[in-house]
Parts: sequence; C-alpha cells; structure tokens
Amino acid sequence: MYDTENTRPFGKNSASRYVFCETSDEDAGQEVRIELQCFTKKYSGVVNKVYCGDKSDIWAYMFHCYFMVTLIACAMLFAGLVVLIISLVLDIIYKTRFDLEYLGWCMLLGAVWMLGESKLRQLFVSNASILSNMCFFAVMLCPVPILFYIDSVQQGRYRKVYHVAECITCVNFVICTVLQVLNIADFISTMFLSHMVIAGTFLTVFITICMDLIQGTAKHYKLPLIGLVAAMIAVMLEVTAVYRVVSLSGIFIATGLVILLVVTLIQTMDRIRELELARQREARESLDYLTGLPMRHKGEALILEKMQKQGGCLGFVDMDNLKKINDVYGHKAGDHALRLVGATLTECMKNAVVCRLGGDEFLFYLPEVSEAEMNTRMRSLFDSFRAAKNAAAETSAASLSCGLCMCRQGDNFEEYYIKADKALYYVKQNGKNNYRFYEELEEQQPDADYRK
Repeated sequence: MYDTENTRPFGKNSASRYVFCETSDEDAGQEVRIELQCFTKKYSGVVNKVYCGDKSDIWAYMFHCYFMVTLIACAMLFAGLVVLIISLVLDIIYKTRFDLEYLGWCMLLGAVWMLGESKLRQLFVSNASILSNMCFFAVMLCPVPILFYIDSVQQGRYRKVYHVAECITCVNFVICTVLQVLNIADFISTMFLSHMVIAGTFLTVFITICMDLIQGTAKHYKLPLIGLVAAMIAVMLEVTAVYRVVSLSGIFIATGLVILLVVTLIQTMDRIRELELARQREARESLDYLTGLPMRHKGEALILEKMQKQGGCLGFVDMDNLKKINDVYGHKAGDHALRLVGATLTECMKNAVVCRLGGDEFLFYLPEVSEAEMNTRMRSLFDSFRAAKNAAAETSAASLSCGLCMCRQGDNFEEYYIKADKALYYVKQNGKNNYRFYEELEEQQPDADYRK
C-alpha cells in the first residue's frame, strides 16, 4: 500500500509517481490489483503503464523515453536565468527596459511547468507533490509575463487593458491557492478557471494585435509578433491536451518559447544597435569638434549636476587676441590656439568639468577645491599655456583671462555664472592675461557693478 497523506504539503490529492512493488518467485501466478483513492470530484486519477522487470532496467527504459524532454526543460530553466541576467545588465547599462526581461520570466515558468510534468520528477525532489504544484502556479501566472512582454512590444498602447487582465490573473491565483491550502478544492478542480483566464488573456492580445494590424502599427514589431503567436499556439495545445488526458510534457511550449527567444534576441540586438547609434549621435552633437570638449548645453548640464553634489570653484576663461591671430596668421592658427586652451585646461584642471561655450570662451567647474589650491592650479594653468603657445610664432600673441567664483553645494548655478563672468570682465578691463576671484572684487568694492 502506497499512501501519500503524510507527504502532501496541502490539498486532497497527491501528484502521480512511480511506485515499485517488489515481487519474488513465490508471487508467481498471483493477481496484481491497483486501486486509486481520490478525494476530488470528477477526477479519479491516471494509471500509467505498469512495467514488469528488473528495477534498474525499468529506470533505464524510463530514461530512454523521457530523458531528452527533461534535459530540454533543464536547458530552458538555465536559458531563462541567463536571459534574465543579461536583460538586467542591459537595463543597467542603457537605463531602459528590454523585452528580453519579460521573455526570461516566460521561459522560467515554462521550464518549471515542464519539470513539474516530467516523468522523472520524483528523482529531483523526494516529494513530487510539491514540484507538481509548481506546474499549477506556472499555469496560473503565465499570463502576467506574456502581458508584460506584449505591452512592452506594443510600447504601452493598451497598457490599461492589460493591467485589468493582470489583476484578474492575480485574483485567480490568490483564490485558487487559498482553496487549495484550505483543502476546499484542489488545483486540478479549479484549473478550468485558470484556463479561462489564459483564454481571455490570449483573446485580449489577439484583439489588440488585430487593432494594430488595422492601424498599421503592427509592422514595427513583426518579428516578436511571429514568436508570440507561436508561443500562444503552443500554450493552447498544452492546455487542450490536459482535457484529453494526454501529456505533451511541454515540448510544444519549449518549441514556442525557443522561437520567441530567437526573434526577441534579434529584436534586442537591433534595439541595442539603435541605442548605440543614438548615443554616438548625441555625443557628436554635444561635443565641440575643434577641442573635443562638451559644448555649452552639455557642459552646463554636467556642471549643474556636479554643483548640486559638491561645492567647488567655477571658472570663466577667455582666450585673448583671437581676432588678431586670425587676421595675421589665418583661422587655422586661431583654431590651433583654441585647441591649446582646451588641452591645457583639461590637463591642469584634472577632475574638473570643462566645456567650450563658443568662440574664445570656456567654462570649467572644479569640485572640492579650496581657494588656496585654486590659486596653485591657476598658476600652473597660465605657466603651461604660456609654454605651449610660445612654441609657435602664430600662437604667441594668445593669452588667458579668467574669472573665478567659489561655489557652495546646491546653490544657484546662474548666480555663480554671473559672478564668474563679472570677475572675467574685470580682468579684461584691467590688462587681460590674469585671473581674479569674484570674492576679491567684493572685498575691494562691495557696491561696485563690474559689468553693465
């Protein structure tokens, strides 16, 4: 007698498993009788084939028949985990969600379903009923990742409708689980509700796809659409097989998910390529082609972000005599002088955000620096630029004027920008080729307006 009453975590019935009954020569000619006791209405259980022979030979035959399907299930489980990890890494790198993530959850649920239905499941866990219950969980929850996937593919056009379907799925899951735990109704008795939810989900998806086909928007997700249709057909075949007492062991689901995985990988690679092209285009548009520094819009945004986190010093730099160099030696000489300014600022203001505002004007922000250290940096900047520009006659007329302003963390960027500009104006009006702190000017003439 084989009794599972003490091995079931909950519910009235146990999952089927192979039970070996040892026989001897003395049992020759005796009758073998199999009785199943079931506590669920309209369900009497299933008796699989009865094998006679050596136990090791029987297991060898079982492996021959079912090992490949089980291996596919394990491969799907591994692939689902890999897909999830890859999608999470991509989410972090590109700061956006990929369809691959939802497909990973679909693959995990499909793998759990296949392992739970496997003829070899009692080799994985001592209590097959626990693993079998995972099958029901997978069936009840499978609409959720499918809905997230199609919603992502359709770019949220029908999100409200899908949210309703997701809520229905979750409510069904809670109700069926509570009934099972309280021994009121087993999962097998309430499975028709889950199948109705799946059918309703697929009908909803089918209607939205038809709407997209009519409106012409489905052409943007042709490949995922093919894979999704294949996966939904596979799920429906498996669901239908339950009522015919035929186990397909998830092979159709595995096939459908593999097709969906392939098309989703192709779609993901295309999207990554588009994101990279957009990144490169943004980088080209935000960088000054001459100096390689960020341009005004990008640079000011970076400085503002840095200023919100750390105090420091804001510097407004102007290269003197650019027009003279252009008039005497040509614009190539002027461009060379501007490149020298950018290179020298980058070298001497390490850890600073440096950008070109346009023309002969530059801006930098050096965080976490004292006024004394800033003086040292500025002397190094002027010395380095003087040595670089004197290396060629056409750039020897160039010099730097700079206005500085010490900044507190989180204060107004525009206010500091104006102060640094006023300090620069003071330098330009008083001989150029120098630098001044706005704070020094305030101490000298607190009520003066340095630029009108």
